[in-house]
Amino acid sequence: MSEFDQALHRVVARQLNRAIPVRTASSISPDPAVTIGIATIKIVTEEQIQALAFGPLNAPPTLVLRTNPIGRDVTDLEPFAAFLTQVANQALAAGGDFRVWVPHAATVEALDIMGHRYWRNQNATASIVRMGEICRIIAHEATFPGQQVVADARALLQEHVVTGLAPVEEGHLGAVLAWLNPAVRDPLTEARERIRIPASGVLANTPDQPFDDRIDYLRKELKGATGRRRDLLAREVRDILRAGVLREWDLLVEGRRAFLSLGLSTAGLGELEEDSRQRVGYALANGHFPARRPDKLAIWLGQMEAGVEKTELAALEADPNLRVQAQRMGAIVQGVVSRVDQTRQGRNPCTIHVDSAQGTIRLRVDDKVRIAAGRVKGVVRAFQSIAGGGTRISIEISSGVRQTALLSVGAQFDIMRDSFAFVNYRALAEVGQRQPWAFFDDNPPVLASGTPGATSAIAAAAALRRP
Repeated sequence: MSEFDQALHRVVARQLNRAIPVRTASSISPDPAVTIGIATIKIVTEEQIQALAFGPLNAPPTLVLRTNPIGRDVTDLEPFAAFLTQVANQALAAGGDFRVWVPHAATVEALDIMGHRYWRNQNATASIVRMGEICRIIAHEATFPGQQVVADARALLQEHVVTGLAPVEEGHLGAVLAWLNPAVRDPLTEARERIRIPASGVLANTPDQPFDDRIDYLRKELKGATGRRRDLLAREVRDILRAGVLREWDLLVEGRRAFLSLGLSTAGLGELEEDSRQRVGYALANGHFPARRPDKLAIWLGQMEAGVEKTELAALEADPNLRVQAQRMGAIVQGVVSRVDQTRQGRNPCTIHVDSAQGTIRLRVDDKVRIAAGRVKGVVRAFQSIAGGGTRISIEISSGVRQTALLSVGAQFDIMRDSFAFVNYRALAEVGQRQPWAFFDDNPPVLASGTPGATSAIAAAAALRRP
Protein backbone atom coordinates (compact mmCIF):
# COMPACT_ATOMS: atom_id res chain seq x y z
CA MET A 1 0.00 0.00 0.00
CA SER A 2 1.33 3.42 -0.94
CA GLU A 3 1.78 6.14 1.67
CA PHE A 4 -1.06 8.10 0.08
CA ASP A 5 -3.45 5.13 0.28
CA GLN A 6 -2.42 4.48 3.86
CA ALA A 7 -3.00 8.11 4.86
CA LEU A 8 -6.40 8.05 3.15
CA HIS A 9 -7.38 4.89 5.01
CA ARG A 10 -6.37 6.50 8.31
CA VAL A 11 -8.57 9.51 7.63
CA VAL A 12 -11.53 7.25 6.81
CA ALA A 13 -10.90 5.09 9.90
CA ARG A 14 -10.89 8.15 12.14
CA GLN A 15 -14.08 9.41 10.52
CA LEU A 16 -15.82 6.03 11.03
CA ASN A 17 -14.32 5.46 14.51
CA ARG A 18 -13.27 1.93 13.65
CA ALA A 19 -10.39 0.05 12.06
CA ILE A 20 -10.54 -0.64 8.33
CA PRO A 21 -9.36 -4.01 6.93
CA VAL A 22 -6.90 -3.55 4.07
CA ARG A 23 -6.49 -7.24 3.25
CA THR A 24 -9.05 -9.87 2.27
CA ALA A 25 -6.66 -12.79 2.76
CA SER A 26 -4.73 -13.78 5.86
CA SER A 27 -0.95 -14.09 5.92
CA ILE A 28 -1.17 -16.91 8.46
CA SER A 29 -2.93 -20.26 8.23
CA PRO A 30 -5.63 -21.53 10.62
CA ASP A 31 -4.43 -22.61 14.05
CA PRO A 32 -3.36 -26.27 14.14
CA ALA A 33 -4.33 -28.71 16.88
CA VAL A 34 -1.20 -27.86 18.89
CA THR A 35 -1.62 -24.13 19.57
CA ILE A 36 -0.34 -22.32 22.64
CA GLY A 37 0.21 -18.79 23.90
CA ILE A 38 3.16 -17.25 25.74
CA ALA A 39 3.40 -13.84 27.42
CA THR A 40 6.38 -12.51 29.35
CA ILE A 41 7.47 -9.70 31.64
CA LYS A 42 11.18 -8.93 31.66
CA ILE A 43 13.54 -6.79 33.73
CA VAL A 44 14.43 -3.97 31.38
CA THR A 45 17.98 -3.43 32.58
CA GLU A 46 18.89 -7.11 32.94
CA GLU A 47 17.03 -8.66 29.97
CA GLN A 48 15.85 -11.38 32.36
CA ILE A 49 12.33 -12.80 32.29
CA GLN A 50 10.70 -12.24 35.67
CA ALA A 51 7.19 -13.50 34.88
CA LEU A 52 5.65 -15.94 32.40
CA ALA A 53 2.08 -16.77 31.40
CA PHE A 54 1.64 -19.78 29.12
CA GLY A 55 -0.79 -22.48 28.11
CA PRO A 56 -3.68 -23.18 25.74
CA LEU A 57 -5.54 -20.08 24.63
CA ASN A 58 -8.96 -21.41 25.61
CA ALA A 59 -8.12 -21.76 29.32
CA PRO A 60 -6.59 -19.67 32.12
CA PRO A 61 -2.80 -19.56 31.80
CA THR A 62 -0.19 -21.11 34.04
CA LEU A 63 1.93 -18.44 35.73
CA VAL A 64 5.59 -18.39 36.72
CA LEU A 65 6.33 -15.46 39.06
CA ARG A 66 10.02 -15.10 39.87
CA THR A 67 10.88 -13.18 43.02
CA ASN A 68 14.61 -13.46 42.25
CA PRO A 69 15.01 -13.78 38.47
CA ILE A 70 18.74 -12.94 38.44
CA GLY A 71 19.67 -15.65 40.92
CA ARG A 72 21.37 -18.93 40.02
CA ASP A 73 18.41 -21.01 41.19
CA VAL A 74 16.18 -21.63 38.15
CA THR A 75 13.92 -24.30 39.62
CA ASP A 76 11.05 -21.81 39.27
CA LEU A 77 11.36 -22.26 35.48
CA GLU A 78 10.78 -26.03 35.66
CA PRO A 79 6.99 -25.78 35.06
CA PHE A 80 7.61 -23.79 31.88
CA ALA A 81 10.32 -26.24 30.81
CA ALA A 82 7.99 -29.20 31.34
CA PHE A 83 5.25 -27.44 29.38
CA LEU A 84 7.50 -26.67 26.41
CA THR A 85 8.81 -30.24 26.35
CA GLN A 86 5.26 -31.58 26.30
CA VAL A 87 4.31 -29.20 23.48
CA ALA A 88 7.42 -30.18 21.51
CA ASN A 89 6.53 -33.86 21.83
CA GLN A 90 2.99 -33.15 20.63
CA ALA A 91 4.36 -31.14 17.70
CA LEU A 92 6.71 -33.98 16.75
CA ALA A 93 3.79 -36.40 16.80
CA ALA A 94 1.97 -33.99 14.47
CA GLY A 95 4.90 -33.80 12.05
CA GLY A 96 6.24 -30.49 13.36
CA ASP A 97 2.90 -28.72 13.09
CA PHE A 98 2.25 -26.31 15.96
CA ARG A 99 1.74 -22.61 16.66
CA VAL A 100 2.87 -20.16 19.30
CA TRP A 101 0.83 -16.99 19.76
CA VAL A 102 2.62 -14.01 21.32
CA PRO A 103 1.31 -10.48 21.94
CA HIS A 104 4.25 -8.76 20.21
CA ALA A 105 7.82 -9.24 19.00
CA ALA A 106 9.27 -8.32 22.40
CA THR A 107 8.05 -11.68 23.70
CA VAL A 108 10.00 -13.53 21.03
CA GLU A 109 13.11 -11.48 21.84
CA ALA A 110 12.76 -12.36 25.54
CA LEU A 111 12.41 -16.07 24.72
CA ASP A 112 15.43 -15.89 22.42
CA ILE A 113 17.59 -14.33 25.14
CA MET A 114 16.45 -16.96 27.63
CA GLY A 115 17.21 -19.62 25.04
CA HIS A 116 20.74 -18.30 24.59
CA ARG A 117 21.22 -18.31 28.36
CA TYR A 118 20.27 -21.96 28.94
CA TRP A 119 20.60 -23.71 25.56
CA ARG A 120 24.20 -24.80 26.18
CA ASN A 121 24.38 -24.17 29.93
CA GLN A 122 26.36 -27.02 31.47
CA ASN A 123 25.20 -26.14 34.99
CA ALA A 124 21.49 -26.36 34.15
CA THR A 125 19.33 -29.46 34.34
CA ALA A 126 18.43 -31.39 31.19
CA SER A 127 14.88 -30.02 31.24
CA ILE A 128 16.08 -26.41 31.45
CA VAL A 129 18.58 -27.01 28.62
CA ARG A 130 15.78 -28.47 26.49
CA MET A 131 13.62 -25.45 27.34
CA GLY A 132 16.39 -23.14 26.14
CA GLU A 133 16.74 -25.11 22.93
CA ILE A 134 13.01 -24.96 22.20
CA CYS A 135 13.00 -21.21 22.89
CA ARG A 136 15.81 -20.79 20.38
CA ILE A 137 13.98 -22.90 17.79
CA ILE A 138 10.85 -20.76 18.18
CA ALA A 139 12.80 -17.50 17.95
CA HIS A 140 14.83 -18.74 14.97
CA GLU A 141 11.71 -19.78 13.07
CA ALA A 142 10.23 -16.32 13.66
CA THR A 143 13.02 -14.82 11.52
CA PHE A 144 11.87 -16.57 8.32
CA PRO A 145 9.58 -14.54 6.04
CA GLY A 146 6.22 -16.25 5.67
CA GLN A 147 6.78 -18.66 8.58
CA GLN A 148 3.60 -20.17 10.00
CA VAL A 149 4.65 -21.11 13.55
CA VAL A 150 4.95 -17.83 15.50
CA ALA A 151 1.82 -15.66 15.38
CA ASP A 152 2.58 -12.11 16.52
CA ALA A 153 -0.82 -10.58 17.36
CA ARG A 154 0.34 -6.96 17.06
CA ALA A 155 2.19 -7.50 13.76
CA LEU A 156 -0.74 -9.41 12.23
CA LEU A 157 -3.21 -6.67 13.09
CA GLN A 158 -0.88 -3.95 11.79
CA GLU A 159 -0.50 -5.88 8.54
CA HIS A 160 -4.21 -6.45 7.94
CA VAL A 161 -6.00 -3.36 9.31
CA VAL A 162 -5.49 0.39 9.45
CA THR A 163 -6.70 2.55 12.34
CA GLY A 164 -7.10 6.28 12.81
CA LEU A 165 -3.86 6.45 14.79
CA ALA A 166 -0.46 7.60 13.62
CA PRO A 167 1.80 4.71 12.52
CA VAL A 168 4.00 5.05 15.60
CA GLU A 169 0.93 4.81 17.86
CA GLU A 170 -0.08 1.52 16.25
CA GLY A 171 2.96 -0.06 17.87
CA HIS A 172 0.82 -0.43 21.02
CA LEU A 173 -1.37 -3.53 20.81
CA GLY A 174 -3.90 -2.21 23.29
CA ALA A 175 -4.32 0.98 21.27
CA VAL A 176 -5.00 -0.98 18.08
CA LEU A 177 -7.54 -3.17 19.87
CA ALA A 178 -9.50 -0.08 20.91
CA TRP A 179 -10.30 0.48 17.22
CA LEU A 180 -11.48 -3.12 16.81
CA ASN A 181 -13.81 -3.17 19.82
CA PRO A 182 -17.38 -2.12 18.87
CA ALA A 183 -18.10 -1.30 22.53
CA VAL A 184 -15.57 1.57 22.48
CA ARG A 185 -17.43 4.70 21.37
CA ASP A 186 -14.39 6.98 21.09
CA PRO A 187 -11.43 4.77 20.05
CA LEU A 188 -9.05 7.70 19.55
CA THR A 189 -9.34 8.90 23.15
CA GLU A 190 -9.38 5.35 24.51
CA ALA A 191 -6.32 4.35 22.47
CA ARG A 192 -4.27 7.30 23.66
CA GLU A 193 -5.27 6.58 27.24
CA ARG A 194 -4.11 2.97 26.83
CA ILE A 195 -0.78 4.07 25.35
CA ARG A 196 0.18 5.52 28.74
CA ILE A 197 0.76 1.97 29.99
CA PRO A 198 3.34 0.00 27.95
CA ALA A 199 2.38 -3.13 26.04
CA SER A 200 5.90 -4.39 25.39
CA GLY A 201 6.53 -7.04 28.00
CA VAL A 202 7.68 -4.71 30.80
CA LEU A 203 6.09 -3.39 33.97
CA ALA A 204 4.44 0.02 33.97
CA ASN A 205 6.45 2.84 35.51
CA THR A 206 4.26 5.94 35.40
CA PRO A 207 3.64 8.42 38.25
CA ASP A 208 0.31 6.75 39.06
CA GLN A 209 1.56 3.17 38.45
CA PRO A 210 5.26 3.02 39.48
CA PHE A 211 5.35 -0.78 39.52
CA ASP A 212 8.82 -1.17 38.03
CA ASP A 213 10.43 1.10 40.64
CA ARG A 214 8.36 -0.50 43.37
CA ILE A 215 9.48 -4.02 42.52
CA ASP A 216 13.13 -2.92 42.46
CA TYR A 217 12.70 -1.51 45.95
CA LEU A 218 10.98 -4.67 47.19
CA ARG A 219 13.77 -6.91 45.89
CA LYS A 220 16.40 -4.82 47.64
CA GLU A 221 14.43 -5.12 50.86
CA LEU A 222 14.07 -8.87 50.37
CA LYS A 223 17.83 -9.39 50.56
CA GLY A 224 17.96 -8.54 54.24
CA ALA A 225 14.43 -9.43 55.31
CA THR A 226 13.48 -12.48 57.37
CA GLY A 227 10.40 -14.17 58.74
CA ARG A 228 6.98 -12.61 58.23
CA ARG A 229 8.35 -9.42 56.68
CA ARG A 230 10.12 -11.45 54.00
CA ASP A 231 6.90 -13.33 53.22
CA LEU A 232 4.96 -10.06 52.88
CA LEU A 233 7.57 -8.54 50.57
CA ALA A 234 7.68 -11.67 48.39
CA ARG A 235 3.88 -11.73 48.21
CA GLU A 236 3.76 -8.11 47.01
CA VAL A 237 6.40 -8.88 44.35
CA ARG A 238 4.31 -11.79 43.11
CA ASP A 239 1.13 -9.68 43.10
CA ILE A 240 2.77 -7.00 40.94
CA LEU A 241 4.17 -9.59 38.54
CA ARG A 242 0.85 -11.44 38.37
CA ALA A 243 -1.05 -8.30 37.40
CA GLY A 244 1.57 -7.35 34.81
CA VAL A 245 1.84 -10.70 33.06
CA LEU A 246 -1.93 -11.27 33.11
CA ARG A 247 -2.34 -7.92 31.39
CA GLU A 248 0.02 -9.11 28.66
CA TRP A 249 -1.88 -12.41 28.42
CA ASP A 250 -5.22 -10.62 28.12
CA LEU A 251 -3.81 -8.47 25.31
CA LEU A 252 -2.64 -11.62 23.55
CA VAL A 253 -6.01 -13.36 23.84
CA GLU A 254 -7.93 -10.25 22.78
CA GLY A 255 -5.54 -9.62 19.89
CA ARG A 256 -5.93 -13.17 18.60
CA ARG A 257 -9.72 -12.96 18.94
CA ALA A 258 -9.81 -9.64 17.08
CA PHE A 259 -7.67 -10.99 14.25
CA LEU A 260 -9.72 -14.16 13.83
CA SER A 261 -12.93 -12.11 13.85
CA LEU A 262 -11.80 -10.37 10.66
CA GLY A 263 -12.83 -13.53 8.81
CA LEU A 264 -9.98 -13.44 6.29
CA SER A 265 -9.39 -16.14 3.70
CA THR A 266 -6.54 -18.55 4.47
CA ALA A 267 -6.12 -19.96 0.96
CA GLY A 268 -2.73 -20.40 -0.72
CA LEU A 269 -0.58 -20.88 2.39
CA GLY A 270 0.03 -24.61 2.04
CA GLU A 271 3.61 -24.34 0.76
CA LEU A 272 4.60 -21.92 3.52
CA GLU A 273 3.02 -24.23 6.09
CA GLU A 274 5.01 -27.18 4.79
CA ASP A 275 8.28 -25.21 4.87
CA SER A 276 7.72 -24.25 8.52
CA ARG A 277 6.65 -27.77 9.41
CA GLN A 278 9.82 -29.26 7.96
CA ARG A 279 12.18 -26.72 9.55
CA VAL A 280 10.65 -26.91 13.01
CA GLY A 281 10.07 -30.66 12.94
CA TYR A 282 13.71 -31.29 12.04
CA ALA A 283 14.98 -28.89 14.72
CA LEU A 284 12.78 -30.35 17.45
CA ALA A 285 13.89 -33.88 16.58
CA ASN A 286 17.60 -33.25 15.97
CA GLY A 287 18.47 -30.07 17.85
CA HIS A 288 19.10 -26.44 16.98
CA PHE A 289 22.33 -25.78 15.09
CA PRO A 290 22.79 -22.14 14.00
CA ALA A 291 24.36 -21.61 10.59
CA ARG A 292 28.02 -20.60 10.88
CA ARG A 293 29.83 -22.19 7.94
CA PRO A 294 29.64 -20.37 4.60
CA ASP A 295 27.61 -23.12 2.91
CA LYS A 296 25.10 -23.23 5.78
CA LEU A 297 24.81 -19.45 5.82
CA ALA A 298 24.15 -19.50 2.06
CA ILE A 299 21.37 -22.06 2.59
CA TRP A 300 19.87 -19.92 5.37
CA LEU A 301 19.91 -16.77 3.22
CA GLY A 302 18.48 -18.74 0.30
CA GLN A 303 15.61 -19.92 2.48
CA MET A 304 15.01 -16.33 3.54
CA GLU A 305 14.82 -15.14 -0.08
CA ALA A 306 12.58 -18.05 -1.03
CA GLY A 307 10.29 -17.20 1.89
CA VAL A 308 9.96 -13.60 0.72
CA GLU A 309 9.02 -14.67 -2.81
CA LYS A 310 6.58 -17.36 -1.67
CA THR A 311 4.93 -14.95 0.76
CA GLU A 312 4.47 -12.26 -1.87
CA LEU A 313 3.13 -14.77 -4.39
CA ALA A 314 0.66 -16.28 -1.90
CA ALA A 315 -0.59 -12.82 -0.91
CA LEU A 316 -1.07 -11.67 -4.49
CA GLU A 317 -2.84 -14.85 -5.55
CA ALA A 318 -5.24 -14.88 -2.61
CA ASP A 319 -5.93 -11.16 -2.16
CA PRO A 320 -7.69 -9.17 -4.94
CA ASN A 321 -6.98 -5.91 -3.09
CA LEU A 322 -3.23 -6.48 -3.32
CA ARG A 323 -3.53 -7.41 -6.99
CA VAL A 324 -5.24 -4.10 -7.74
CA GLN A 325 -2.38 -2.25 -6.05
CA ALA A 326 0.17 -4.34 -7.98
CA GLN A 327 -1.63 -3.56 -11.25
CA ARG A 328 -1.15 0.16 -10.68
CA MET A 329 2.60 -0.42 -10.45
CA GLY A 330 2.65 -2.80 -13.42
CA ALA A 331 3.78 -5.83 -11.40
CA ILE A 332 0.56 -7.62 -12.41
CA VAL A 333 -0.95 -7.37 -15.87
CA GLN A 334 -4.67 -7.79 -16.45
CA GLY A 335 -5.52 -8.93 -19.94
CA VAL A 336 -7.80 -10.87 -22.28
CA VAL A 337 -6.76 -13.78 -24.50
CA SER A 338 -7.05 -12.70 -28.13
CA ARG A 339 -5.48 -15.75 -29.82
CA VAL A 340 -4.38 -19.27 -28.92
CA ASP A 341 -1.74 -21.11 -30.98
CA GLN A 342 -2.18 -24.79 -30.11
CA THR A 343 -2.10 -27.73 -32.52
CA ARG A 344 -3.99 -30.10 -30.21
CA GLN A 345 -6.25 -28.90 -27.42
CA GLY A 346 -4.83 -29.75 -24.01
CA ARG A 347 -1.37 -30.51 -25.42
CA ASN A 348 1.92 -28.69 -25.87
CA PRO A 349 3.14 -26.69 -27.72
CA CYS A 350 0.80 -23.89 -26.76
CA THR A 351 1.21 -20.12 -27.00
CA ILE A 352 -1.41 -17.60 -25.93
CA HIS A 353 -1.57 -13.95 -26.95
CA VAL A 354 -2.97 -11.68 -24.25
CA ASP A 355 -4.12 -8.11 -24.92
CA SER A 356 -3.83 -5.57 -22.10
CA ALA A 357 -4.80 -1.91 -21.91
CA GLN A 358 -2.48 -1.22 -18.96
CA GLY A 359 -0.16 1.72 -19.41
CA THR A 360 2.55 0.33 -17.12
CA ILE A 361 3.84 -3.22 -17.56
CA ARG A 362 6.88 -4.40 -15.61
CA LEU A 363 7.14 -7.83 -17.24
CA ARG A 364 10.06 -8.52 -19.58
CA VAL A 365 10.87 -11.04 -22.31
CA ASP A 366 11.87 -14.46 -20.87
CA ASP A 367 10.20 -13.74 -17.53
CA LYS A 368 8.56 -16.79 -16.02
CA VAL A 369 4.93 -15.95 -15.31
CA ARG A 370 1.77 -17.57 -14.02
CA ILE A 371 -1.93 -16.87 -14.11
CA ALA A 372 -3.15 -15.64 -10.73
CA ALA A 373 -5.29 -18.13 -8.80
CA GLY A 374 -4.62 -20.77 -11.47
CA ARG A 375 -2.20 -23.57 -12.30
CA VAL A 376 -1.09 -22.22 -15.65
CA LYS A 377 2.56 -21.18 -15.99
CA GLY A 378 4.57 -19.96 -18.92
CA VAL A 379 7.36 -17.78 -20.30
CA VAL A 380 6.96 -14.34 -21.88
CA ARG A 381 8.24 -14.55 -25.47
CA ALA A 382 7.27 -11.24 -27.07
CA PHE A 383 5.56 -7.86 -26.69
CA GLN A 384 3.70 -6.10 -29.48
CA SER A 385 1.91 -2.76 -29.60
CA ILE A 386 -1.77 -2.91 -30.58
CA ALA A 387 -2.98 -0.46 -33.21
CA GLY A 388 -5.86 0.87 -31.10
CA GLY A 389 -3.67 1.19 -28.01
CA GLY A 390 -2.45 -1.32 -25.50
CA THR A 391 0.04 -4.19 -25.55
CA ARG A 392 -0.12 -7.79 -26.78
CA ILE A 393 1.91 -10.26 -24.72
CA SER A 394 2.85 -13.64 -26.20
CA ILE A 395 3.26 -16.34 -23.55
CA GLU A 396 4.56 -19.85 -24.22
CA ILE A 397 2.75 -22.19 -21.83
CA SER A 398 5.02 -24.54 -19.90
CA SER A 399 2.52 -26.17 -17.54
CA GLY A 400 -1.24 -26.24 -17.15
CA VAL A 401 -2.07 -26.77 -20.83
CA ARG A 402 -5.15 -28.77 -19.83
CA GLN A 403 -6.77 -25.69 -18.27
CA THR A 404 -8.90 -25.08 -21.35
CA ALA A 405 -11.14 -22.54 -19.61
CA LEU A 406 -8.17 -20.20 -19.17
CA LEU A 407 -6.45 -21.04 -22.46
CA SER A 408 -9.28 -19.94 -24.72
CA VAL A 409 -10.13 -16.76 -26.61
CA GLY A 410 -11.95 -14.27 -24.41
CA ALA A 411 -10.60 -15.57 -21.11
CA GLN A 412 -9.72 -12.72 -18.76
CA PHE A 413 -7.18 -13.05 -15.94
CA ASP A 414 -4.23 -11.49 -14.15
CA ILE A 415 -0.67 -12.36 -15.17
CA MET A 416 2.04 -12.20 -12.53
CA ARG A 417 5.73 -13.01 -12.37
CA ASP A 418 6.30 -16.50 -10.98
CA SER A 419 8.50 -16.84 -7.91
CA PHE A 420 11.92 -18.42 -8.29
CA ALA A 421 12.08 -19.62 -4.66
CA PHE A 422 14.82 -22.17 -5.30
CA VAL A 423 17.61 -23.15 -2.93
CA ASN A 424 20.29 -25.31 -4.55
CA TYR A 425 20.87 -27.66 -1.63
CA ARG A 426 22.85 -30.14 -3.74
CA ALA A 427 25.38 -27.58 -4.96
CA LEU A 428 25.78 -26.05 -1.51
CA ALA A 429 26.25 -29.50 0.04
CA GLU A 430 29.07 -30.12 -2.45
CA VAL A 431 30.63 -26.81 -1.44
CA GLY A 432 30.52 -27.98 2.16
CA GLN A 433 32.25 -31.25 1.24
CA ARG A 434 34.99 -29.71 -0.91
CA GLN A 435 35.51 -26.69 1.37
CA PRO A 436 37.14 -24.39 -1.23
CA TRP A 437 39.77 -22.06 0.16
CA ALA A 438 37.85 -18.95 -0.97
CA PHE A 439 35.23 -19.66 1.72
CA PHE A 440 36.92 -21.90 4.28
CA ASP A 441 40.51 -20.63 4.55
CA ASP A 442 42.21 -17.34 5.31
CA ASN A 443 45.15 -17.95 2.95
CA PRO A 444 45.13 -18.76 -0.78
CA PRO A 445 46.57 -22.12 -1.87
CA VAL A 446 50.26 -22.37 -2.74
CA LEU A 447 50.57 -23.01 -6.47
CA ALA A 448 53.43 -24.93 -8.06
CA SER A 449 56.19 -22.73 -9.45
CA GLY A 450 56.99 -22.62 -13.14
CA THR A 451 55.64 -21.12 -16.31
CA PRO A 452 52.23 -22.45 -17.35
CA GLY A 453 51.87 -23.99 -20.76
CA ALA A 454 50.71 -21.94 -23.71
CA THR A 455 47.15 -23.30 -23.72
CA SER A 456 44.15 -21.11 -24.36
CA ALA A 457 41.28 -21.03 -21.89
CA ILE A 458 38.90 -22.38 -24.55
CA ALA A 459 41.17 -25.36 -25.23
CA ALA A 460 41.52 -26.07 -21.51
CA ALA A 461 37.75 -25.97 -21.03
CA ALA A 462 37.23 -28.26 -24.03
CA ALA A 463 39.69 -30.77 -22.61
CA LEU A 464 37.77 -30.91 -19.34
CA ARG A 465 34.43 -31.47 -21.04
CA ARG A 466 32.96 -34.90 -20.54
CA PRO A 467 32.66 -37.04 -23.69
